[in-house]
Amino acid sequence: MDVLLSRKDTMKLLILCQLLNRLNQREIARRLNLTPQAISEYFKDLMAEEFISSGRDGYEITDKGLYWLIKNLFNLHVFTEELLKKLYSTSLVAIATESLKKGDNVFYWFRNGLIYCKKVEKNSNAIALMDADRDEEVLIKPFVFKPPKKGRALIVEVPDVIHGGSRTLDLSKLKDLKGLPVALGIEALIVCKKLGINPIFFGAKEACIESVHHGCDVIVFCTRSLMSDLIRRLIEEEIEFEILRAYHDKNRS
Repeated sequence: MDVLLSRKDTMKLLILCQLLNRLNQREIARRLNLTPQAISEYFKDLMAEEFISSGRDGYEITDKGLYWLIKNLFNLHVFTEELLKKLYSTSLVAIATESLKKGDNVFYWFRNGLIYCKKVEKNSNAIALMDADRDEEVLIKPFVFKPPKKGRALIVEVPDVIHGGSRTLDLSKLKDLKGLPVALGIEALIVCKKLGINPIFFGAKEACIESVHHGCDVIVFCTRSLMSDLIRRLIEEEIEFEILRAYHDKNRS
């Protein structure tokens, strides 16, 4: 890191790196946009510090110069690695809705628990960190990250089988429900099948919690004996919920 605080040291490091590529003084000057006088002064300093030596085949890096170069390159590596960790730890994986190039200003938004982004000229809220084609995943860096607003959980209570199970529900009251369906308990799964719904069943409770935190509204078809544990988790996670009891009138309890 210290080598970046001094322009002189930074230029020495760049010159030594170019010497590793076996470039001569004139080629190095051209690559680093230095005048002949400036490059000559840098080479004089490097010679005085015994970082380079002059031989039949031109300038070469000495052991002392190589040690200095390795030490500073390693320090820079550690410095940049830490920066990259911080950069990527606050980055997001989004779905590109169009082709993107690294460095494009983009606008990202949440939809159905997923993050989408597109290229914009104004009102961008992130920058693309890589190229991506349409419908590909892309790493983006938000300017200011705002998590999605939590979704809500609608719990459809389903009696246990000994109390009538799926037979007690008026399915006509459940056909127009909107949200990600999950089913806790076999009775709840049967209700979904009768409605022609393919719900998340295994790991349904955790899927419900995670989906709501990602901004999805969730319909939880839940067998009554499993509701207490579900409601406790929802309260712990500070998730808003509502309970729907859609029994046939004769089975209302």
